[in-house]
Amino acid sequence: MKSMRFSHILLIGAAVLLAIVAATGFYRVNEGSQAVLMTFGKMTSLKTPGFYWRVPFIQSVEVVSVSEIHTLEYGFRTTQSGTTTSEAAYRIVDEEAIMLTGDGNIVRVEAVYQVVVGDVPSFLFEVDNPYGSLQNAFETIMRRNIQNRTLDDALLNKQDIEREVLPDFQRLIAAYRIGIEVREVRIQNIIVPDEVAPAYEDVNNAKNEKTRKLDEAERYYNEVVPAARAEAYRMVQEAEAYRAETVARAEGDVAVFTQVLEKYRLSPDITRTRLLIETLEQILGSADHIYVVPENAPGLIELLPLDGPIGGNQ
Repeated sequence: MKSMRFSHILLIGAAVLLAIVAATGFYRVNEGSQAVLMTFGKMTSLKTPGFYWRVPFIQSVEVVSVSEIHTLEYGFRTTQSGTTTSEAAYRIVDEEAIMLTGDGNIVRVEAVYQVVVGDVPSFLFEVDNPYGSLQNAFETIMRRNIQNRTLDDALLNKQDIEREVLPDFQRLIAAYRIGIEVREVRIQNIIVPDEVAPAYEDVNNAKNEKTRKLDEAERYYNEVVPAARAEAYRMVQEAEAYRAETVARAEGDVAVFTQVLEKYRLSPDITRTRLLIETLEQILGSADHIYVVPENAPGLIELLPLDGPIGGNQ
């Protein structure tokens, strides 16, 4: 009787233990998640949302959300989340944030990007550290983009950088086949590091001074050049007028000389006498006094007229 009673107890205990073990094999896959069922560590099936059972100690389950959006930080880390009573706190990660622009300047880049798990088996088994690979890929794309820009371009065009980085980042992650999909990239900040900010300020001041000098030179050019051109035009016009006047006067003198020459050839004596008389008229017509020495009285000098100019009135 005692042995039978002990056997019953063992059977009941075994049944209870088996029931407990069997009960631990049930599991649920919630909406927005997928589960990988592994037997002796090897994947045997992919489970969608629902209620399932596994063999305890032989099979294991890895549940991964395919709807949760993961926000990853680059160039900084949040050390304290903001609340209604306190502000958020951040820590700069210089080894990520510091980058070199195409014109040899240094900037600090802070960004976030959002991803979801799209392929659970690839996410679990393709790489040991999918988020580490994701961070390295983002750094590669971001540094390449910044190195193709000047300092001013990088500081002023964050939205352009976001639009260019996102598709490049998505293509690279798709090539890695780590089961992650990139949804969005946001540049939080691109600034000049505090260590080089004074030098950058000096460069900006020099550029502003250069711009001011160029503006002043442009204004001076716009004032002086038109005036110089106007003066040059006036001088050219005066020279043209003087040339035309001189040529016309010379041509007139030539015409007069030609006429006199023709008359001289016809009547040399008469022409010489007329030229002599005309010359004397020109000379004596402007004289105030005339002194005449008669041919028959070389020692006598007569003054004509005694007072008043000679000419047509006397």
